[in-house]
Amino acid sequence: MAQSIEYDDKNLQRLFAELEPKRRMQALKGGFRREANKVRKTAINNLRSSISSNKDLEKGVRAIVFKRAAGFRVTVGTKKAGKNGKGEAGFHTNRQGLKKPVLIWAEDGTAERETKPKQGTRRRASREREAHRTGKMRRYGFMAQTLNGVRDTVTQDIRDLVTENVTKIAEKYGCR
Repeated sequence: MAQSIEYDDKNLQRLFAELEPKRRMQALKGGFRREANKVRKTAINNLRSSISSNKDLEKGVRAIVFKRAAGFRVTVGTKKAGKNGKGEAGFHTNRQGLKKPVLIWAEDGTAERETKPKQGTRRRASREREAHRTGKMRRYGFMAQTLNGVRDTVTQDIRDLVTENVTKIAEKYGCR
């Protein structure tokens, strides 16, 4: 005989209705933020297992909680430094000392690249360099791996975290 699990959320619904709109949004966002950070940590672990990583590179994996809609996104990207030179994220410094947005390329890989042939006069043509391959970056797919890894658990985790947050905020503002 199959067992059935019943969940009665009448008290939670009543509690949620008692909260003012600002506190409701605060409760939802808190749950989404906590789950987004868990997914971000999973993505960083997958990044570490696929590429030699460092803190600067890991800052490029960002968790964004939506302002108006309910939800979040974990993405890779870069962020330039502010006026005072701080706040830079997601760049790798190569051997020439140049900063490159490697995370974006590492996720999907890049196409095969080559230089353009140098053209000049006939006399100089023998000294000019021929066109040559400069290679490609292979696809690491650490974000796709993260998506596959957390897809099944995210919905239930969000439910639990939002419930936890609603009760915490309700207790804080005397709605119990």
